[in-house]
Parts: sequence; C-alpha cells; structure tokens
Amino acid sequence: MSNAKPYNSTLHKARYQLKGLILFIVPFPVLIAAIIDLIQSHPIEAIINAAAFASFMLSASIARLGFKNESKYIERTIAKAPSTPYKTIAAIFLSVTTGLTSWLSIGDNIVTSILVGLTTFIGFYLYYGFDPRKDKAGNLHFGVSTEEIMQALEDAEVRIDAIDAARRHIANIDINQQLQRITDKARAILKTIEEDPKDLDRSRKFLKVYLDGAKKVTESYAKAKDIEQDIDLKTNFMNVLDSIEQTFDKQQEELKKNNHFDLDVQIEVLKTQLKQEGIK
Repeated sequence: MSNAKPYNSTLHKARYQLKGLILFIVPFPVLIAAIIDLIQSHPIEAIINAAAFASFMLSASIARLGFKNESKYIERTIAKAPSTPYKTIAAIFLSVTTGLTSWLSIGDNIVTSILVGLTTFIGFYLYYGFDPRKDKAGNLHFGVSTEEIMQALEDAEVRIDAIDAARRHIANIDINQQLQRITDKARAILKTIEEDPKDLDRSRKFLKVYLDGAKKVTESYAKAKDIEQDIDLKTNFMNVLDSIEQTFDKQQEELKKNNHFDLDVQIEVLKTQLKQEGIK
C-alpha cells in the first residue's frame, strides 16, 4: 500500500493523448512508396500502397476510439465495459493490412505474409492489450444499482461538457478560468460519489439543478452580443458563478466528511438568485 499513488487526472489524460500515436507514424513509409510508385508510373503499385496507408490510418483511428473508452473506464470507480471492442477491431484491421501489404506490396510469399499479420496481431495485444470486458461495480451500497449510478454520472458529465463547450466561446479570462474551476470541482464531486454512492439521490438532485443552472447561464452568456459592454449582466453572471462555486466547495467538503447539509435550501437559494439577477 505504501507504493500506491493517487490518481492524477492530468497525467492520465496526457498519457491517453500520446497513446497510439506510433500507429499513425509507422505507416508513413507506405505513403512515401505510393508517391514514388506514382512518380515512376506504376499505377497498380501506387494504388495498393495508397490503399494500405489508408487502411493503416483507419486502424489507428479505430484504436484511438478504444484507447479513449479505456481511459474513461480506468478513470472511473464504477463503469460499464465498453460496448464496442474498438481495440480488438483495430488489431484485426492492422494485422490484415500488414499481412496484405507484405504480400501485395513487398512481394513476400503467402505463408510469410500470414505470419507477419499474426505477429502484428500478437504485438498489438502485448503492447496495448484488448478492450476491458468486465463491468466495474465499485463500492455500491444496497439499493443502488450500477445502472443508476452510471446514468446519474453520465447525465452530469453531459452537462459539464456543455459548460466546457460554452466556456470556450467566452473571451473574458477571469470568467473562463472560474468556469474551468467549476467544471473541475463538479467532476471531483462525481468522483467522490463514485467512490461512495450512498448519497446518490440527494447529490443527483443537487448536481442536476446546479449544473443545469450553470449550463443555462453560461450558454446564454456565451451567445450574448457585446457582452463586455453590458456591465449589469456581466456582474450578475459573475455573482451566480460565485454562488455555484462556493456551494460546490461546500458540497465536496460535506461529502468527504460523510455529512449532510440542506441541499434543498441551497437549491432554492440558487433558483432565487437566478430570478433576482435577471438571468434566464
């Protein structure tokens, strides 16, 4: 246990972004061969190599989908196994493409080409592994199903992603950074709920109302014209964000302590503030 390291979301994301890049880089000699064949007036060979390169790129793209799903699966305490085995599909595409390239482009005999394809398949498995096939149940309590917690988390993630998408259209640095903090804190709360879902019902209501509120006002603010000149609206928007951020801090603190605070009161406070600030 002394060697255990805390999960680092930034490092995990960086590793995912780098994973599989070699699958896009290695096939470039095939593209170069296609270009040379075209220059030398070898159209059949050029077509074969161009098709092989396209297939290699398709395999790499499919593998990236698998890596993305695997990244989300690893990150979560409670998760369903990916429904589509993208990594396995990519491994099959890659091995078949490699074998055909060996046979049709390089000129190896059929037995050698098959062995090359099998070696590619095994190499992919040894280096990247295949897709997760078992659901992760985590620390579920009686009365809370995997489907319930996953649906609640996915619904919250959709709202968080919408806030992030709207945030990218807001040029104000201070507001942009505050929205980034809010989404980071929201995801931290989701992680806490995953690890101990017994407060799912109350937290789900809290997250839905607050994330819906943050989503709606952020999208409205991002779409507004000449927003920096509307001092009142800008001030009202920042006041709402302050309220949301402070309440998220309190929610996370109480969840970690396994305490309760009156979520219904907090929700009503937000609703009242949205009306008072004139933000729809």
